[in-house]
Amino acid sequence: MRGLLLFALAIIAPLNQLFAQEIKGKIIDSDTKKPLPFVNIVYHDSGLGTSSNIDGEFSIPESKSIKNLQISYLGYISDTIYISEINQTNYLVIPLKSKTYNIEEVVILPGENPANRIINKVIDNRDINNPEKMQSFAFTSYNKMIFTIGKDTISIPDSLKGKKSKMEKRFEEHHLLVIETINEKEFIKPDKYNEKIVASKISGFSDPIFTLIASQVQSFSFYNEYFTILDKMYLNPVSKNSTNRYFFNLEDTFYTDKNDTVFVISYRPRKGKNFDGLKGFLHINTNKYAIQSVVASPLDEEQGKLLRIRQNYQFIDNTQWFPIELITEIVFKDALDSDPVNYDMIAKGKSYISDIKINPELNKKDFTRIELKVAEDAHKKADEYWENNRIQPLNQIEKDTYKIIDSISKAENLEKKLAGLEILMNGNIPYKCFNLPLNKIMDYNNYEGYRLGLGLMTNDKISRYFSVGGYFGYGFTDKTWKYGGDLILNLHKESESQLHFSYSYDVFEKAGYTFYEMADFSSSEIYRKFMLEKMDMVEKYEASFSFLAFQYLKAKVFANQSVVTSTDGYTYGPAIATSTNTFTFNEIGIKFRYAYNEKYMQTLRAKYPIGTNYPIVYGNISRGTKWFDGEYNYTKFEAKITKTFKTKSLGKTKITLVGGMTEGKIPVSKLYNGHGSYLSFSFEAENSFGTMRMGEFYSDRFFSVFFKHDFGNVLPKKWAFSPKLAMVHNYGIGSISDKSYHFNIPIKSYDKGFYEGGLLINNILNQSVIGYGFGLFYRYGPYSFEKTADNFSYKVSLTIGI
Repeated sequence: MRGLLLFALAIIAPLNQLFAQEIKGKIIDSDTKKPLPFVNIVYHDSGLGTSSNIDGEFSIPESKSIKNLQISYLGYISDTIYISEINQTNYLVIPLKSKTYNIEEVVILPGENPANRIINKVIDNRDINNPEKMQSFAFTSYNKMIFTIGKDTISIPDSLKGKKSKMEKRFEEHHLLVIETINEKEFIKPDKYNEKIVASKISGFSDPIFTLIASQVQSFSFYNEYFTILDKMYLNPVSKNSTNRYFFNLEDTFYTDKNDTVFVISYRPRKGKNFDGLKGFLHINTNKYAIQSVVASPLDEEQGKLLRIRQNYQFIDNTQWFPIELITEIVFKDALDSDPVNYDMIAKGKSYISDIKINPELNKKDFTRIELKVAEDAHKKADEYWENNRIQPLNQIEKDTYKIIDSISKAENLEKKLAGLEILMNGNIPYKCFNLPLNKIMDYNNYEGYRLGLGLMTNDKISRYFSVGGYFGYGFTDKTWKYGGDLILNLHKESESQLHFSYSYDVFEKAGYTFYEMADFSSSEIYRKFMLEKMDMVEKYEASFSFLAFQYLKAKVFANQSVVTSTDGYTYGPAIATSTNTFTFNEIGIKFRYAYNEKYMQTLRAKYPIGTNYPIVYGNISRGTKWFDGEYNYTKFEAKITKTFKTKSLGKTKITLVGGMTEGKIPVSKLYNGHGSYLSFSFEAENSFGTMRMGEFYSDRFFSVFFKHDFGNVLPKKWAFSPKLAMVHNYGIGSISDKSYHFNIPIKSYDKGFYEGGLLINNILNQSVIGYGFGLFYRYGPYSFEKTADNFSYKVSLTIGI
């Protein structure tokens, strides 16, 4: 009997292990073979189930007998897998076939939409489930982004369908680029982040500049009012009152082994609602009514880009739902033009989050305005380090990409070219130990016409402690040479302290104003310089000291002497007979820029602003003296405030306030023009008056309001035609206290108020990241012209979308 019992146990034990083991597998698209995330898998008649992870993989730890797996996924034909027909010891690969499914279908539901009731509970629990509402957290993430190509199937001639080109065969063997990073990230409420890229690896390069994009494409959490993809903000379907703006539909329901219910809900903007919206589906878990997973993509194609994001959440330490997997897919349409077939460039990024710490004790002193930085040894990690820290091992194609692209990089010297690209992003062309400023090579304005020249500044290859250089240029309309030189001493990196000595003999806008700011290529304001007509010739010596103070305040203290010669016949003096067109000014002063909570990312070479949600304040204070041959005593105060607002369903509003005043009698060159940008047909330049002529008004004190509201996609969209409507309204007022010393040009103020309105239809056509549009501005009020046609100004609009 004892022997028989032992014999029975010997047989039953392996069988028990067989039936107790996990059922593992992967669910894929039957056509593309790509994994499908968040697929519903029900394995009991009671509805008990699970879902695949972000890579389409699943596992079912189950000791009881499972007869079948019921597979369902939005947009795909449901399937049932019978366990008795397969070998349980195998890793299951389950293909699903897509079906014609339109998420925009109108579904008529009796009474209250049950999906709305669920979504409203999610909204009520947003602050509880949002990780960015916690006191603190910390985690480590492994990020991988792959760039490859795909065929634009629409452009394929029928004769070539089913055939593979040499390019396709090549990219079946390797990708364009593989980027890997390991990041350590910390957070302290309300919005302080401290993130470091501790390891970086990129095929063909050692410089980690490109690794910044691997984990920065999409928002970390799907709970805030707006969700960001590639720096564009979309109204979140789980934002407040979203059921009035989005249509939700309950697609499926299943239950977890923890007795929680999971609702599968699709969503899309309601018809007739005009806002930047998303479409996709959510898995909502009744445990705190939290997001368990989400799939989202913009409702409309964004300037030649198709975007899709996925997020997967887990209930950590039975305390907090937290994202553990993020995926981003970007398709750049027709990025590679190869006759007769166009190819798309595809970027696919994955982030796997681990070592999650809920509410750890963190030191606030470790959090600075540098939100993201790269460790100096990030690109030096050994292969063993990567083998131990990758969440998923590289597949053979990814391994081959490193080998092939590394060899190409060495042959083509791509490393140096990449270093040059980063410098080029800062407005310079690198050449050995020099940088050549782009704006010194060729430029244009209405006074000089086309201007050609050259500038040279030493770079870090000579010394990171100083740079020295100069420039020259020639204007083909004013037929005058200009030149200058600079010496910059880098005193302290952390405080950004610099001493700058400069000399220039050049032209500057008559009665213009400038602030301590960098050129913003995303703003159309940069186009105003092409329209400048009124210029003075200025010989100027200046010494300045710039530094960072109080974390968010950047300041520059300066002293200069300038000899200004008017070029338009203007003279200044007590009487016309004794007036002159040449003036000597000595100035001391300070310029500053304050951007509260502005964040930056730091590479090994440079620092780039990420932005701030608060107003940015600029200020200038200068004092003119009669020291060292100066001819005038005066004081000037100037200020500028700019803020951008995002409004639900209404778009984006930008408001800029600018003002200035002078105390003391001085020539018009140191006063203020109206900041116009009129030509009968010209570029739209925001923060300027599009119908005001150059030099039409002058003042010794002024105040301007520039208002611009972008409604987004509110007009019909078809093919490349994707217009975006914007409204502009500007107001200005300025006065001058004494005109008696000014001769030979009309001195007119606008103390009754200057008014103009405008309408822009942006992005009528787009090419890659550049959109072309048209605008019409109209001038009205006390300074409107008698002839109606003279009050109009026609504009070309250029918008840049990355």
